[in-house]
Amino acid sequence: MSTDAAGLAWRQAVEWEVRLRDGQAAADTDADAAADDLRDFTRWYSTSAVHAQAWDALQERLVRLGGRAGATSSGGGPDAAMAAALRAPSDERRRALRAAFGLLVVGVGAWGARAGYHQLGLDADWRGAIGQRGRATLADGTAMAYDADSRIYLQGGTGAAGTASLHLQRGQLLLTPGTADASVPLNVATAHGVVQADGAELTVGRLRERSVVAVRSGSAMVRPDGHAALRLQAGQACYFNRDGARASDLSFAAVSGWTRGVHVADRAPLAELLEVFGRYRPGILRASDNAAARLVSGVFRLHDIDAALRQVAEALPVTVTRYGRYLTVLS
Repeated sequence: MSTDAAGLAWRQAVEWEVRLRDGQAAADTDADAAADDLRDFTRWYSTSAVHAQAWDALQERLVRLGGRAGATSSGGGPDAAMAAALRAPSDERRRALRAAFGLLVVGVGAWGARAGYHQLGLDADWRGAIGQRGRATLADGTAMAYDADSRIYLQGGTGAAGTASLHLQRGQLLLTPGTADASVPLNVATAHGVVQADGAELTVGRLRERSVVAVRSGSAMVRPDGHAALRLQAGQACYFNRDGARASDLSFAAVSGWTRGVHVADRAPLAELLEVFGRYRPGILRASDNAAARLVSGVFRLHDIDAALRQVAEALPVTVTRYGRYLTVLS
């Protein structure tokens, strides 16, 4: 697929975000129009995997920049622009939203279709399709398993050539060291920091607003961006993000449950859980602002997301609403 196609899909995703935000703000006065927009959106989303990837990448970018619908900010930048736009009258709101999102993408022509291509992970060295896990072997003999909808880049050499670095853009991976010199470190970078494997067997996952790592054997050094490093020994796990590293009581078996088709949540935000579910089900899973931060615990089967959603609804005071086949909202 060309970078032009990725750039077009990105622009269309931005336009749909504008329409849907505008529809949410105006739904009380024109519910039929809002419903029509949802139907048209699900049709666009479902006709092309590139459309779906562009939309998902935009949503991830908005979350990182604090741009969810209804957000407010007293500062500048995209989030403040969007908050102001949502308070504007309808015609003005659409123009303002387009301008606000323009701050995010800086015009795909200038920010680059190539950057959009990378944002979608379409140039990743390893990519997992929705619902399909994968395996690979690195040059030093390290075996790597990766979760559905993962995006992984190889940066640097492997083995005796020097330190290898994997960039986990999204998803999860599991590394089992080969027979090569274990003194050569293998680094796994996420948006939240770097894990130095040091010959360990471990799993690393990129979640919504944090990353997770668990060690089965050996040891690993976790280096959160801007914070002190944390050494993990066999049997230990931790979460890390911009606030530093925090030890977790979850076992390696629990954190690596995705390799067996299950996800173990331990007081995880609902929005994070839905992101994991989205790796195994086409379409959009969204939580309302009120529901997104609710904490969930449980063991969920990833190959039956409908059952997993029913399990969530039984555990939390939330309602699951489906709009066609491709949009599900928990509120």
